[in-house]
Amino acid sequence: MAGKRVTIADVAKATGVSPGAISRILNNDPTLNVRDETKETVRRAIAELGYVPNPQARGLRLARSGSLAMIVPEINSPAFVAIIQGAQRAAYELGYSMLIGGIGEEGEDPNLAARILSSNRVDGFLISTGKQEARQLAAVQRLGAPAVLVNRYLNEQLPHVVLDDKSGVALAINHLADLGHERIGFLGSTRRFLGTRRLAGFKQGLAERGLRFDKRLVVDCGYDREGGEAGAHTVLALADRPTALFATNHLVAAGALRVARELALDVPGALSIASFYDGPVADLLTPAVTSVAYPLDQLGYEAVRMLVRLITGEGAGPTGITIPPTGLVVRQSTCAVSG
Repeated sequence: MAGKRVTIADVAKATGVSPGAISRILNNDPTLNVRDETKETVRRAIAELGYVPNPQARGLRLARSGSLAMIVPEINSPAFVAIIQGAQRAAYELGYSMLIGGIGEEGEDPNLAARILSSNRVDGFLISTGKQEARQLAAVQRLGAPAVLVNRYLNEQLPHVVLDDKSGVALAINHLADLGHERIGFLGSTRRFLGTRRLAGFKQGLAERGLRFDKRLVVDCGYDREGGEAGAHTVLALADRPTALFATNHLVAAGALRVARELALDVPGALSIASFYDGPVADLLTPAVTSVAYPLDQLGYEAVRMLVRLITGEGAGPTGITIPPTGLVVRQSTCAVSG
């Protein structure tokens, strides 16, 4: 359909559903008697063809449902638990209910938004979709639903609420430098929005303390425990290994702690470890991990408030909100360099 505007007639031709029925499906007409399979077929065709009704990307439903949907990579991630709790609190205060859907870290379920919209009447989406936020956001926009990116970013024009990752990582690096550490490793993703911001914060922290950046101490190992183990093995195998590690989250920190035990490296005596996203999990690790603290619930809370403003059109407010860290919680995993 490149080169010309996709019309409702194109959707009708692709699905065999009449234009009138398609319009009523998009408006969630409660009097329309069609099968759920037909509705899903229409939603999928709209997403694939890139159909956007007039006025642009607005008003697909004549009546609001009072429901919001949040799409996350993995529902059981410790960080997302707090974000979802904040989102649910704001939704309750504003009179909305929340639907939660997991798309998978690799974006294994790209049609999730279309299925949610076809089977449930929702007024808008919160999107935090791992590696596929651009694709997922585009699909949601083609469906005509308002959306806010949660700790994800594509450009300044798209509504988003993010953490100030850069200053948070710099805070941890300054703490390690205060303890006398000069060779500090970075374990985590180094690509896309979150990874590049956190790596920038790592470099900023080193520069603020006059410490040399050594690319050998940076390992792009993702966000899970297995990645943390692989990254720790890589940097701790160096002849001039680091005396401290920064892990991008507690799963990566857990992997690094496991490798330290395998190598009989005392933490923190021989190796200090600091992490991102303070929370209950930090206290459960052995030893308990020094972590950068953020009000993760506020991330979800502000995202819902922004989304509802988009839905109602009442005082749109800022397009983007950046939430700073609240500080560093120092625990048993970091100490001064010995000797």
